[in-house]
Amino acid sequence: MNKLIIVSLLLSLNIPMVFSQKGDHINGGHFLKKIEYNIMRKSNVEKLFFGDFNAPVEFFFNPSNEYNPCVPSGIRIFRELSKDFYTLEVKFISNYNEASNIASEVAREKQMRQIIDIPVKLLDSLPREVFNQIWDANRIFSDNSAYLKIYFEELDKHFKVEVNSFHVSDQFAEKLYDKMVSLIDNFKGKVVPRNIIILDGYSVTFRTVIEDELWSLYIHMPQGYARKMTDFCRQIIEDAQNDQLDEKKYMDFLDAFEM
Repeated sequence: MNKLIIVSLLLSLNIPMVFSQKGDHINGGHFLKKIEYNIMRKSNVEKLFFGDFNAPVEFFFNPSNEYNPCVPSGIRIFRELSKDFYTLEVKFISNYNEASNIASEVAREKQMRQIIDIPVKLLDSLPREVFNQIWDANRIFSDNSAYLKIYFEELDKHFKVEVNSFHVSDQFAEKLYDKMVSLIDNFKGKVVPRNIIILDGYSVTFRTVIEDELWSLYIHMPQGYARKMTDFCRQIIEDAQNDQLDEKKYMDFLDAFEM
């Protein structure tokens, strides 16, 4: 009776209520959920991993600098037409530090080439308007944001992708597919973080194919069930790299994973 009175009072005062569920994305980062035709729409790094086709199950992990090692990675599960079993592919960047160093050198060189270098004596003889234009241009070209723009444009050009492939059972592949479809379909963003700006942190993408449609869910700093599925997929990646895949452990998790 007391609960009913409280709810009625809140409604009469027009105060918004949020009844959170365990799986809600509460106070997490930005997210984007899409359903579109089954065509190729992926970031540059994702294309390195999954650029040949859209698989029934795809997971991409894009870390921030807080992770050590800071290595983008992902998994996908698919069945080739000519084979009667499912394949699990685990992919990761094997030369991240090397690629980062090369991209940094290239970015610095390109940034320096953009700066207009004019002798001081000549600058003194230029009209004030021309001098100001050169000054403003050099200020923009020498800014750290200009360096970062070139750096990230160069970075993925130098990546090398390592691939580990495994045969997995129909039961595991189909169960993970069902759970990923359910995750994307039931994902809810709750409590819009108007005053919360998350500048760092990792992001993930879940992707699946349903008939002629491609379903995808991008999340920055996932929470709730999305966080649990993220941790699960990352565990598979770690286990695969250590040659310790354990389907029974994964099936136990998926059986208990209810949205």
